[in-house]
Amino acid sequence: MKKRTLLWLVLALVVFGGGAWMAQKTNLFGGITLSPRAKQLAYLKEHEEDMADFVKALSPKVESVQFDWDSMKVGQVGNGTPQGGGYMLTLRGKVNNNDKTKFMVGFSLDNDANGIPKEFGIYEMQPIRIYRDGGWYYYD
Repeated sequence: MKKRTLLWLVLALVVFGGGAWMAQKTNLFGGITLSPRAKQLAYLKEHEEDMADFVKALSPKVESVQFDWDSMKVGQVGNGTPQGGGYMLTLRGKVNNNDKTKFMVGFSLDNDANGIPKEFGIYEMQPIRIYRDGGWYYYD
């Protein structure tokens, strides 16, 4: 009798514990919940063409733009106050398939480091540069 009760108790713990664990990992309405980073990356990829057009407008020599999706970072913006000035989502890339070029664009995230931009607005965080003669120079 005790063995049977113990067996049912262990089985119930496994079933309910596994169900609770699965509920944390998935959306109860059927889909898998994306992490904040995955949502931010999906937002950027959705606007890839707009971002490329923005970078191309920075220099007439830019024919193609390649983004380094692994370089995506979120950082806090300082403005001299304890609460800070919000958060920026930044992304690096190169132009014209040249590994000796680089740039960085940014997007404002307001006060939510895990959010996505409320409206599409790109900032030039670092201008397009090219490595030559032992240093980084503006891409002109």
